[in-house]
Amino acid sequence: MSGTVRYRVERGVSIVSLNRPERHNALDDESSALLWETIDRAIADEESRVVMLRGEGKSFCSGRDTQQLGKRLTGLSDFEHLTRGQARKLRLIESWKPVIAAVRGHAVGGGFELALQCDMRVAADDVRFSLPEIHYGILTDGGGSTITAALAGASRAKYLLMSGEPIGAELALAWGLVDFVTTPAALDVYALDLASKLAAKPPVHLAAAKYLVDGVHGERVKRGLRDELMVQTALFRTDDYQEARAARREKRAPNYTGR
Repeated sequence: MSGTVRYRVERGVSIVSLNRPERHNALDDESSALLWETIDRAIADEESRVVMLRGEGKSFCSGRDTQQLGKRLTGLSDFEHLTRGQARKLRLIESWKPVIAAVRGHAVGGGFELALQCDMRVAADDVRFSLPEIHYGILTDGGGSTITAALAGASRAKYLLMSGEPIGAELALAWGLVDFVTTPAALDVYALDLASKLAAKPPVHLAAAKYLVDGVHGERVKRGLRDELMVQTALFRTDDYQEARAARREKRAPNYTGR
């Protein structure tokens, strides 16, 4: 399958591949819509029992395409825009099928959050995870704060959110943000082997296991997403958000005022 998102089923696994390698699989409006349509297809596909997300080329996903940052559909408020995005992400989080991310290269912002929304993460040793939204005058709205805190702990989540700095595979593994690390060359085979092992298990049991584990922090994640929605909507209205945008546009250091 060609296009910005590819789909196939192999060994009982629905494989969803982002295919904008020239943009490190950054998501513009078109590719984002197609991604979530394909994820829905993968979850519904009776030929598979597990979903695997991956990226073509050197990276998993570099988040929102910077050429479309701050743009909205005509007449759509910030609140409506964010609510629509979160509704998509909850479909992945609440999928009855296990979802595995195979992550290489850049996993930035929304791309990192996409990996976090999966049940398990296999990372190549060249991966760079980051939540750089603070450099753009905003914060996360796809679970970056709450899922990171659930997996890695509060102080590490604060570091990622407050600094915007990237971390590598070794640190991500130590912090519990990824589950397995391998080489870039072996990544897809490793992740598919893991996914196919799960796909060989009884599907109702897989769904039940996910239900039991997610019951421990599932409501916390949903509450965190709601909180991110409200915080992000407010941040879009700050002077510092406008200053961050102007500074990047004018290629200068921002002058934040706390307003």
